[in-house]
Amino acid sequence: MPFDWLIKFHGEMKKPCNYAEKTLASYRLGMKAKGSIVGVAVQPGLHCCEQIRRLPEDGVYRPEEAPHLPLPDCPRTSSCDCVYRPVMSYQEKKR
Repeated sequence: MPFDWLIKFHGEMKKPCNYAEKTLASYRLGMKAKGSIVGVAVQPGLHCCEQIRRLPEDGVYRPEEAPHLPLPDCPRTSSCDCVYRPVMSYQEKKR
């Protein structure tokens, strides 16, 4: 997977309270700059909660519409290992 390093890095870090806002803002800027980012996906962690499992596996969100991580009822709170990953234009064509 092209973003394994990113998923590992963000999945292992303790998430600050502004993780969703800060990360999604970065992806929003990348999209606004007309780069290769076409959206954001939620990558479930190894220890993901039931709420994450209910999200569509192939869901691609605009940053302002993405679920905020950690999800409200996540039992792991700031230790949630689910992450956002960018969806690139070359990946979107394969769907």
